[in-house]
Amino acid sequence: MRPFALLALLLLGIHPPAFALQQVTVAQFEQLLSENHGKSDAKIAHQIADFELIERASAVRLARWESNFPGPRTHEALTLLADASSFLDLPAADLPDQAPPDQQAQTDMLLCTIHYAVKTIPVLPDFMATRSTTHFEDTPLRQLFDEDTVYRPLHATGRSSVPVIYRDGHEVEDVPAAKARKRDTDIGLTTSGEFGPILSVVLGDAFRNQMAWSHWEQNSAGRTAVFRYQVPLEHSHYLVRFHRSANLVQTYPAYHGEIVIDPSTGAVFRITVVADLAPPFAMVRSAIAVDYGPVVIAERTYICPLKGVAISRMPLSARPHTLSPVLKTSLNDVAFTQYHRFRANARILPSGQEAPDAPPTNHP
Repeated sequence: MRPFALLALLLLGIHPPAFALQQVTVAQFEQLLSENHGKSDAKIAHQIADFELIERASAVRLARWESNFPGPRTHEALTLLADASSFLDLPAADLPDQAPPDQQAQTDMLLCTIHYAVKTIPVLPDFMATRSTTHFEDTPLRQLFDEDTVYRPLHATGRSSVPVIYRDGHEVEDVPAAKARKRDTDIGLTTSGEFGPILSVVLGDAFRNQMAWSHWEQNSAGRTAVFRYQVPLEHSHYLVRFHRSANLVQTYPAYHGEIVIDPSTGAVFRITVVADLAPPFAMVRSAIAVDYGPVVIAERTYICPLKGVAISRMPLSARPHTLSPVLKTSLNDVAFTQYHRFRANARILPSGQEAPDAPPTNHP
């Protein structure tokens, strides 16, 4: 299979030295939230922006926070805080207290995942979904020489919502190519492949290289098994693309991450990919995480993408190996909603008979 471009990075800005955020655990942050209950939406959001988690905020915790603090500004601040923690370990208190499976059980789980990737994903029905993206970035380029400007940490700078079609085992955005290119330039960081190519490339590389048991986790569907993998440079099929000055850089770096699976069916519920780039791009950081879950399409349940997070940190110098390059951080929060079946209706009529008004060709 042709290697898939999992992550495309476009440089749009620049910033002074990084803004220092206060690092807290999930438990400490929850205590801070409780102390601010009853304050205005703007004040709570402003305070959240001063913190950085050193543990991952699970989807369950984030949903609880958003339920308790429903303001729109707080929602955006909580989303950014949780997304930035996507590649960290969960708090120990969130992990099931259960012994790891034996070697044979681990092997059986991985065999189920291989079967899932080979047999289940390719036969997903043709369907449509909406990919909604909120883009965050820090201080943009145009402010570099403005003496009155101070560095701004990550903040929302753009949003997009586009239909995505999964047809005959391939994912395509239902937008003209020119419009897609303009959107990529405007937003600055794009991701694709959540409906299969990410799994195909990463699972293929991971199973052929280093993959080992890590721990148990718990999600809304129940207990899940977490395996960690590492892919060396010489065996990588993970394509990272980014612009440096006027040139498009394409490279297949070493990378690592986690794969979270249903231990009984092998279905993948979460996957992370963190690139390990070598000089002269050692300062470049790119990572993507995708959460999957059950979705009802035409009265049947399938495991489909629900949420994606993509993070990049890029040196903006034309020569990224300089001693102290200026770095820019971008983050995309991606949600997949409005799943429905994509299909066409056809009727065969006798010769000479006119067809009645046709129903819509695309419908749930």
